[in-house]
Amino acid sequence: MTQSAPGGFSGPGNRNRYYNPVSKIQSLIHNLDAELVQLCKQCSVPKPLTTNNGSGTSYAHNYAHGTGPLGSGTITSSNIPMHGGFSSGQYRPESIGNLLARARSSSLTARPPTTSSPMAPDAHKRQMRNVYRTRVIDAYRNRRIFTVYGNYHTVRRALMRRGWLEKLPAARHAKLQNMSEDALLEHARRGNDYEAVVISKMINHFPAFFIWQGKGQRDLCAEVRPFRNRVRRSQFLDFSTKVGLVGCAEQERWYREDGVCGMSYPRFYRLGGNNLEERMAFIEDYQQTQARSLLLYVKEHHPSEMISDTGTISSTTIDFALAKVKKMVRQAEHYSLDDARIKPPTPAEIVENQTFMVQSTDVLKSNAKFKISEKVMAEYARLAGIYLDQIESLRPDYRWDGSRNLWILKPGYQSRGIGIVIRSSLDDILQWTSNNQNKKYIVQKYIERPLLVYRTKFDIRQYMLLTITETKVSIWMYRDCYLRFSSQEFTMDDLRESIHLTNNSVQKRYKNKQNRDTRLPKHNMWSLDQFKSHLHHVGAPDGTWTKIYNGFKQNLVAVVMASIDETELVQNAFELYGCDFMVDEHYNPILIEINSTPDLSPSTEITARICPMALKDCIRVVVDLPKNSSAGTGLFERVFEVNYSINKGSDGKPLELNGTQMTLFENLPKMRNSPRTRLLRKILNNVKTSNSRKLDKAKEPQIKPIKGIPIKSARKKKVDSKASSSAPSVQPSSHNVSPKTILNPTTRENLALQYTAPK
Repeated sequence: MTQSAPGGFSGPGNRNRYYNPVSKIQSLIHNLDAELVQLCKQCSVPKPLTTNNGSGTSYAHNYAHGTGPLGSGTITSSNIPMHGGFSSGQYRPESIGNLLARARSSSLTARPPTTSSPMAPDAHKRQMRNVYRTRVIDAYRNRRIFTVYGNYHTVRRALMRRGWLEKLPAARHAKLQNMSEDALLEHARRGNDYEAVVISKMINHFPAFFIWQGKGQRDLCAEVRPFRNRVRRSQFLDFSTKVGLVGCAEQERWYREDGVCGMSYPRFYRLGGNNLEERMAFIEDYQQTQARSLLLYVKEHHPSEMISDTGTISSTTIDFALAKVKKMVRQAEHYSLDDARIKPPTPAEIVENQTFMVQSTDVLKSNAKFKISEKVMAEYARLAGIYLDQIESLRPDYRWDGSRNLWILKPGYQSRGIGIVIRSSLDDILQWTSNNQNKKYIVQKYIERPLLVYRTKFDIRQYMLLTITETKVSIWMYRDCYLRFSSQEFTMDDLRESIHLTNNSVQKRYKNKQNRDTRLPKHNMWSLDQFKSHLHHVGAPDGTWTKIYNGFKQNLVAVVMASIDETELVQNAFELYGCDFMVDEHYNPILIEINSTPDLSPSTEITARICPMALKDCIRVVVDLPKNSSAGTGLFERVFEVNYSINKGSDGKPLELNGTQMTLFENLPKMRNSPRTRLLRKILNNVKTSNSRKLDKAKEPQIKPIKGIPIKSARKKKVDSKASSSAPSVQPSSHNVSPKTILNPTTRENLALQYTAPK
């Protein structure tokens, strides 16, 4: 899309400030052409089109080139695209222009000057209909019919430039779609709405081979496997929702690989359900965070500022915090399943926790003073620094925490900042989630130490494209992105959304603070080049943006890999995602959320440039690249590729993931059943009548599949051959099936231990 000049605005309050009205005006001119013809008939007598106009050029020639009496310029041979693939081989680019010139010539020369006959005779309509039908058949044979729901005009224009024809949705040009085909043909001109509706009516019974649809729409034309901008996956691992992203964060540890795949995501808890264990885990985390917040407060303040002779806080509060963090370090270094289980506290521990929470809250929120000496406080500050460094080296996400113990609450299935609140009190958090059970709230640790630009919070919108072919899933990253700023300066003393939620759907409701730094943009967006210039200006290390961008890649690869086991791998499916990241003080990216239907409207001069460009490049990847492996992909680059077609034959090739040999679906851990549980069930379900026979069978070598013979048949033949060599041949009865032996608990436990013991 070409950005229109500022003079093209309809007003300062218009949402689509950078909307280009040229195409709409051109369509209106085409639609008024019929009325102009009628006026010409009533006001003057046209000259025969076969007569020269004085310059040696006939009127028929002028009509064919759009310079006839109508002067509309709508029918030209230069703007009629080539349509290959006709079986007759007689269709030429200028055929429509010549057809209209001949039809109008015959109708005007044969008409008396005083009579007002119809604009186009039946013969002209038949010829036009045949031309359009030829184009429709050609488009169907070449799989070039598309449907676009919504105002994605960039996608429409990109496909039309490639010779595709549009099958209109019912809501697009609804009034024209109610007209008859003959009435539409009277007003059809090259590129106007009447022509689009006529063609759409002719291809109404053909399937669409490219469909751009909404997330909740039913998938149509699935039998032809069209290019469809939707990739379906289970609700549990749908990373475009907050609940699904949490599920992916739990699964990504199975695919983590340094430098390739790894997720950096704030810790979270699902408090929207009745899961008592997860609720207890959150309370434990909240208390641990409170202990680290107190130690950080002690570390960052001068000892003389925290003590007083009339202080009300005893030193036991700091001792309790140190002991809790020391325990966290020990658990992180020697993690076990016993540590993962949340044990209910004893009555004495409940009293200690409550006392600590009350006194530490007085310190953090009311600046209450300690009643100890300055020397002792200095020693506490030194120990606090040591313990914090130890735990942050083991848990890098703790570096994002401050001394306020803030948590952000998000509805599990909503977007655009709806329903999001920030709370610091444990009672407020639990009460809020209990009162809004239907919204399935996710409570997530708020990032209290983000990277700021001129004391203002921001996030980065990065685009990711996912494409699925017959054998591969490809992850594409866009090499361009943009920043979104808050309209207010960052502070944790005020928890309003205008300060802490940076997405454009929230910030557009607020005015920029007057005393905000003037170097920040008024429309609250920066391009990538502006951000790189800022990093250079503030003295960021060389390669900082490369580090951030590589972090984007690793996060998104981890998310896709975590969800791939629950993804419907449908050929030609694709989807464009808007991924939101924050950056911490050490320039490490943090994944916040992923949107499946990102806002691609030209809301500012930044999005007016990048959004149409991203859509055009998306069509290059999806449509052009499968036909031509050397086709350009714009700013999209393939960062990861998964071959999900597993060969289960004799060679048994595993998956190849970006050069790393991995097998995803053979031994992939499931979410709901642990591998140990599935192994025990498999063993116990296949136990035969004798333990010794079972053990002997386990020691047998694996049967290699014989080409042309199934594995089960090969195994049966091998068993039959053994039986025939050791016993007389007896024809077995299909009804005499020996029942499974029910093992006693001791035998079952011994057998399970033998099969699950490390080798």
